[in-house]
Amino acid sequence: MTLHAGPGSYALPASANQQRLWMLDQLDPGCPAYNITWAVHLAGPLDVAVLARSLGWLLARHEALRTVLGAVDGAPVQFIRPPWTVTLEVTDAPPGADPAALAAAEGAHPFDLATGPLVRHRLLRRGPERHVLLLVVHHAVADGWSFDTLFDELAAAYAAGGDPGLPPPPVQYADVALWQRARAAAGDLDDGVRHWRDLLAGAPAVLALPTDRPRPAELSWAGGLARRDLPDGVSTAVDRLARAAGTTPFAVLLAAFQALLHRLSGQDDLLVAVPVSGRLRSETTRVVGFFANTLALRARFGPRPTFRDVLGGTTAAMADALAHQETPFDRVVDAVTSGRSLAHAPLVQVMFATERQQKPRTAGALRIAPELCENGSAKFDLTLTVEERPAGLGLRLTYRRDLFDADRVAALADGYAELLDAALADPDAILPSAGGGAPTGYNDTALALPAADLATMVRDQWPGDPATVAVAGPDGAPLTYGELAERSDRLAGRLRAEGAGPDTPVGLCLPRGAAVVTAILAVWKAGAGYLPLDPSLPVGRLAATAADAGVRVLLADASTRTAAEWPAGVRVLDVDDPATEAPPSGAVSADGLAYLLYTSGSTGTPKGVAVTQRSLVNLLTGVGATLGLGPDDRVAALTTPAFDISVVELVLPLLAGARVEVFDEGTVRDAALLRRELARRGVTVVQATPTNWRMLLAAGGVPAGVRLRISGGEALTRELADALRTGGARLLNGYGPSETTVYSTLGEVGPDGPVDLGRPVANTRLHLLDARMRPVAPGVVGEIHLAGFGVARGYHARAGQTADRFRPDPFGPAPGGRLYATGDLARWLPDGRLEYLGRTDHQVKVRGFRIELGEVEAALRARPELRDAVVTAWRGSAGDSADVRLVAYAEPVDPAGSVGLWPAVREALARTLPEYMIPAMLVPLDRLPRTPGGKIDRQALPEPRWGDGGTTGAAPSDPVQERLAALWCAVLGLPGVGVHDSFFDLGGHSLTATRLIARITAEFGVALPLRSLFAAPTIAGLAERLTEEATTTVPGPAAWAPGGPDPAASLDSLSDDEIDDLLDTLIAEENG
Repeated sequence: MTLHAGPGSYALPASANQQRLWMLDQLDPGCPAYNITWAVHLAGPLDVAVLARSLGWLLARHEALRTVLGAVDGAPVQFIRPPWTVTLEVTDAPPGADPAALAAAEGAHPFDLATGPLVRHRLLRRGPERHVLLLVVHHAVADGWSFDTLFDELAAAYAAGGDPGLPPPPVQYADVALWQRARAAAGDLDDGVRHWRDLLAGAPAVLALPTDRPRPAELSWAGGLARRDLPDGVSTAVDRLARAAGTTPFAVLLAAFQALLHRLSGQDDLLVAVPVSGRLRSETTRVVGFFANTLALRARFGPRPTFRDVLGGTTAAMADALAHQETPFDRVVDAVTSGRSLAHAPLVQVMFATERQQKPRTAGALRIAPELCENGSAKFDLTLTVEERPAGLGLRLTYRRDLFDADRVAALADGYAELLDAALADPDAILPSAGGGAPTGYNDTALALPAADLATMVRDQWPGDPATVAVAGPDGAPLTYGELAERSDRLAGRLRAEGAGPDTPVGLCLPRGAAVVTAILAVWKAGAGYLPLDPSLPVGRLAATAADAGVRVLLADASTRTAAEWPAGVRVLDVDDPATEAPPSGAVSADGLAYLLYTSGSTGTPKGVAVTQRSLVNLLTGVGATLGLGPDDRVAALTTPAFDISVVELVLPLLAGARVEVFDEGTVRDAALLRRELARRGVTVVQATPTNWRMLLAAGGVPAGVRLRISGGEALTRELADALRTGGARLLNGYGPSETTVYSTLGEVGPDGPVDLGRPVANTRLHLLDARMRPVAPGVVGEIHLAGFGVARGYHARAGQTADRFRPDPFGPAPGGRLYATGDLARWLPDGRLEYLGRTDHQVKVRGFRIELGEVEAALRARPELRDAVVTAWRGSAGDSADVRLVAYAEPVDPAGSVGLWPAVREALARTLPEYMIPAMLVPLDRLPRTPGGKIDRQALPEPRWGDGGTTGAAPSDPVQERLAALWCAVLGLPGVGVHDSFFDLGGHSLTATRLIARITAEFGVALPLRSLFAAPTIAGLAERLTEEATTTVPGPAAWAPGGPDPAASLDSLSDDEIDDLLDTLIAEENG
């Protein structure tokens, strides 16, 4: 096919590139991000009239510069305006003003794509024979390569007095758009689309770079700029490595950027956008227009890659991409992604480019030196441009200020320079890690421990007066320290007589009460460890746990002796047995068992965590110093002994001479009753999970007498922390898995900022590592690994699982240490604090987007309509493995008002979360299921019933929704849709979105902006937007150029077949 310069009298279909920019303008009218801005420095005597004639000649010569974009039935079209006379007024530049800053200000002003013109210029005088031409061109009519031609021809025209007499261009840009449409209609691009779809299948939808702020639900275009020079000689070294590797300098520079992104994000699979000229035919080389295309290059990283490995992958990916570069980027996006979001660019969020500085031109005595200027906007989250300057290479980084601060981007530029330097010096070396690690001093936690076992430690630190009350509970009169000592001594002797001793687990199947404290101390005095068995658990689980642990002796009371059919050979003793035995004596090894606690297993089978005496002595010593308890304190024991934080409530107060107040299970579960009892019993210290804290707050608040409030067991949100930091109370946040002895970190919660995890407790070290066990840089998400005295012995009788999670410690002060991999995610904040981000197994992938469920849960819990909420992922009703949907479960504040709850909550979520993070439905529950320890029991959440209020298949409920549903079916070609189905999940894409909005405008007479569909991509959500916008006046037709044909008049009545006939006619004219 031969390209032909058409007559220019038609309103013609927009090119694929113009269509993309037109759609973006519909989303955000007047956005300046695609305004290409130049400060053209003019040195020498200037004839303003000649310059004006030269600019007018350029406009007449290149139709693209006279093009505007309108719409017909929601589809963009281009219309070429007649040439016009250019006039230039000279104004004085402000004294001392930076021309680049003046150009940026000019470039920040919007264009109206429909009315145009899409080119503007201002001429400023800076002094005698010193001028600057501010030139702003919208990207829809020119790309970076176009300006080589424009500045060459401007210089030639000025030198010739305004018209150099050059032959006309072989084609115009509009002709190329028609040729593109013909090829697309003929299916010539389909193979390319399929290739890109297969190539990018499964690629991550978002590059998770560390940011200074969470990604908002809707990003702005506000951008920042950072620059950095690269050292002398880098350009030569890049060329040398490229020749040696059989590749290009561009590939070397890109590979270094990909390696940096891999290092910063921790992702082994990522996409980077790369621009190409798009001028695939010789006729288009010197044609002005938006030919450039974007290629999405995929980079994958294996274990311990070298730079040469990365470079090889980059070279191959570039070759493949260039072989398929004709496929328009928007076609690739539509083929690969199933949705759109206002929170990020589709498919790729980071771009890399190289750029040669425009060379100065001379036109007689006038020197013309163009300078490309940024205008304070950003198209991508991050764009790195390597500038090829006469003096060497330099870096220009543009970034979204919604996400990044200048300091972070400057550090990123430094990181790129350092990585490139290391790669050039030794491309076969393993890529360095992101560095970083724990902040200086963070892990300096050494603390001397008492040389005593637990029983001795407790005895030595008891108060001098044995008549002081030690523990009070629902199971009888309070016990004094003297009584507690006497009873535990007697029971310890009985245990020893029955065979309990070092490293043997003694079962405790007891209701909550003072007897539990007696039993724990007795077990330790006998030299054994205790195994808590919660009598509320199913009979089968109790028996199985006792059998798995190898229990031979078990303590119970009258109410729990028959709680289960205990394994044969188990000797059940009454905790209140008055029998007298001599108390045992002798020291217990620090490596002996302190307790064996069974936690839920990922396979469904509980596994026992064996904690040693040394680990628990370390915890009690370090945490005791942080809590600062005293004899006047009364500490509430709300937690079942089967939950490890119970030792902080049951044992730690005894070391300070404080009083333990044990509460029964019924009181703990009744928040209103618990609140009254805390106040009545004068409790000053309460430890609870966030779930229980929320219940207490909902029941009227924490009693004022509770001066110290400790949160542990689950993530503490900012809003909950603020609610607990009242009345001068001190709030501590503790973190630690059972495998590292209750709390590994503990810290006081401040008044603002994210709730961090505090600092490691005594003799504990925390490392944040990537998947290859390398420390991550600040801001990068990593898995928490813990080392030190708190690390448990391992899982009882499960050597394989122990080896998987308890690993050799490569960072320890001495060989032989172990590191526990927690499965918890966190990142270092800029100020050195540690922010918890959830579980690795609470990350899910929905339509290619990796989502941390905790972030969605936090947004739900912030809603005043909900008391508590949890989010999980389910497969769709057909069981399709790719159909993953988020489901929210919540406790409404008003259960009776749950009928209309989800639409209101969903609308609120849409204002703060990206669309892909919004649950498909909400299931209201009277009470969220909880484990005995008070945590949410995710395994007990009911399976959602798809189609029940809030998801796929829900029918329209009013006339507006019915009319919208009809439009959706017509545009998407579907027989029916549900009011909560996402437009983009159903196959909608950018062009069908604009067509739908156009039909909605015609149907309802409401000028609904295109971004409304992206913000609320369901019929239910869009119906609400329509109601809100109902008073908006529909604008009239676009103001086309005087005398020019209305595009609607020329294309509105044409079918697709008729437009194809028009193309055939144009082609025939050329061939004829």
